[in-house]
Amino acid sequence: MRFLRVACLVLLLSPAPALARNRAREQAAPQSASDIVAALRQMTLDPARTYHVRDLQLSRGDIKIYLTEGVLSFAAPVAGRTVAAVFTTEGAEAGDAEVLVLPPQRSERASLASFTKTPNLDEHFASALFLFSDDTAREVMEQIAARPIRKAPEIVTEIAPVLNPLMRAVSSEIGVRLVQAALDNHSPAQGFFYGLIAGRDIGTFEVMYEPTDFEPVSVGRIVLDEHQQKFQLWTEFRPRRAPPFLRPTAGLSDYRVDAEIHPDLSMTVKAAFKAVAGPAEGRVLAFGLSEKLKVLSASMDGNPVEVFQGDSVRLAEMKSEGTFLLVSGSPLTPNHEYQVEIRYQGSVIRQTGDGSYFVDERNAWYPFRNPMRATFDLTFRCPARLRLVSTGDLIGDEVHDGIRTVHRVSRVPEALAGFNLGDYDLSAEEHGLYRVECYGNKASIVLLNTPDEGLEDISKDTERILDYYTHRWIPLPIRSIAVSPIPGYFGQGFPGLIYLSTVSYIRQEDRPARLRNPRLDSFFSDLLLPHEVAHQWWGNIVNSADYRTSWLMEAMANYSALQFLDKTQGSAAVDAALTRFRDDLTREVNGKTVESSGPVDFGARLLESGNMHVWHDIIYEKGAWILQMLDRRLGDDNFNKMQMRMLAEYASKPIANEDFRRIAGEFVPPGQPDKTLSLFFDTWVYGTGIPKMRLRNAGKDGNLNLSGVDDDFTADVPLQCKSEDGKETVRWVRASEGDNSLDATGCELPPASAFLYSP
Repeated sequence: MRFLRVACLVLLLSPAPALARNRAREQAAPQSASDIVAALRQMTLDPARTYHVRDLQLSRGDIKIYLTEGVLSFAAPVAGRTVAAVFTTEGAEAGDAEVLVLPPQRSERASLASFTKTPNLDEHFASALFLFSDDTAREVMEQIAARPIRKAPEIVTEIAPVLNPLMRAVSSEIGVRLVQAALDNHSPAQGFFYGLIAGRDIGTFEVMYEPTDFEPVSVGRIVLDEHQQKFQLWTEFRPRRAPPFLRPTAGLSDYRVDAEIHPDLSMTVKAAFKAVAGPAEGRVLAFGLSEKLKVLSASMDGNPVEVFQGDSVRLAEMKSEGTFLLVSGSPLTPNHEYQVEIRYQGSVIRQTGDGSYFVDERNAWYPFRNPMRATFDLTFRCPARLRLVSTGDLIGDEVHDGIRTVHRVSRVPEALAGFNLGDYDLSAEEHGLYRVECYGNKASIVLLNTPDEGLEDISKDTERILDYYTHRWIPLPIRSIAVSPIPGYFGQGFPGLIYLSTVSYIRQEDRPARLRNPRLDSFFSDLLLPHEVAHQWWGNIVNSADYRTSWLMEAMANYSALQFLDKTQGSAAVDAALTRFRDDLTREVNGKTVESSGPVDFGARLLESGNMHVWHDIIYEKGAWILQMLDRRLGDDNFNKMQMRMLAEYASKPIANEDFRRIAGEFVPPGQPDKTLSLFFDTWVYGTGIPKMRLRNAGKDGNLNLSGVDDDFTADVPLQCKSEDGKETVRWVRASEGDNSLDATGCELPPASAFLYSP
């Protein structure tokens, strides 16, 4: 969940009043989304509900707001509810207000401090705009009623010309969320709270509390980066006293897509599926969809429904369940399964300079709501000169009158579906349990010495990798695996469909010089394809419950690629790869190491650094190192049993970090410390730091020194020891930053391939 892009509005936030609630003046709720939007666009401050206030308090999760003295003015109701208020110290002799945010996790305090220079936010402010769908208005009015507070209607005349446009503009930025809140059946305790606050010291920033979200509390601000607005997330977390998070169940099933791709590469699509309405849905269902696609019409159980799709919403940056809404004319029946049909159009495909094709919105080209587990029946029509491949087993691929029709069906429920297209050559073969299809661009395949053999090489490599993983774990529940090219230097693994960088299609010796060095050779030739094939298990059978756990799917895929590399090229090749990973993590960028940018559980938040390599190195490479250390700790046999348990227990439900820790802890061998792996996860998953280690005086008066990490860094270090009779053992030592005294007789530091440290 993220915040709203309202930087252009910040300059308007001069000291101003706030808005409250008067139930006697609440107006009848509009009957449609368009009515609510029209009301939001006309929202005004209400002079009759403007007050000179003192000592008001609001608590939302771990966000504490104190309105010490100032003016609070409520907006006129929208859809029968007060949804906005403004606070200002203008005209108050001792005017002041304060917001406190105290993150409970060390990593979140460190993240906050990196932006605000303090691990706990304590900021005084002169003005703020609040938007909400919870009980804020009632709570504030009860406090006002209990105090000798006077009304201040005269101030509205002064501030309305500036604040009414601001209030309307910010409301439009979260229009989808406000409309949803007006039409659903949420309880006040489930409503959201948003504040745009003009701090006295740190400037304007935003706080948000969304109680139904995995991490309800968020704090950050909008910044201008290279002439583009960019949200800078400072911290995001679950409050200390929050109840256990109840993950929603998959609500979509039986997905059918009929898509026509026109010669100009635009798409016209009809998507049909079953959706279960929850008790709090009210009259509205929310879905996600690429902003490049426009919803034309929709129906539920054959009855047309209203569609509301925000034109300017930046849904990737805000707390919202979807980018568009389906609004029924009457309340939805809880737990009823509705047949939904949505028609939409737009363009998510483009042609690159070399004549190949690129699908920009690979994860958002069809309506979705998370979590999802659905079978997919996919029909695509495209110009006959192109080939198209997607998730699912091939049912038909026919050409008539210049149109190619491709029909594929997934046999088991999947979390997502993808497609790719191009002017392809094809190599297909039945191989044991699987049908392996390999597609290559005709325009670029001439770079290979022997094009046909080049596709065959990738096909044979895919088959060998599938055999290795199937033998190591379990057979895939799907039977069709297709490998297809994507321009660029990355890959992606959908159920049954793999995007593979076009560079991997070029034989190593034929690649341009700029793409040739030991690191790139290993990535494109040895690791990328095994990594993406591994996602058929780690990412498609087992998938992450939230962004905090997304590292695990990438780490499992990357570590699996290292295991395959060990089988094909030996341990020296794996050690060389791990050394490169360590070097990437310890290199300095802007005066600090890459690894110190954040823990692996920050996931996509690491992209907000603006450096793609930081995200990649921490998620993929440190993630692989974490699993390498865990493998060494559990032993190969137990590590494999752990993976098998994950595949069995989480094949039909998403896994979170603590689920992973619990399962891994069950396979810690007897005699080791940290049986629950709590310290291991605190150090390596939830924390940062790669220590420099030195073992001084390997005798009874030994000293293990850890440096280059924070003073609260602690880890269990596996020393390699040899007894007097020559028996080799592993001795676990709990060491913290600085000097650690120990009996180090016969011991030495662990091998550089066994533990993540700098010698």
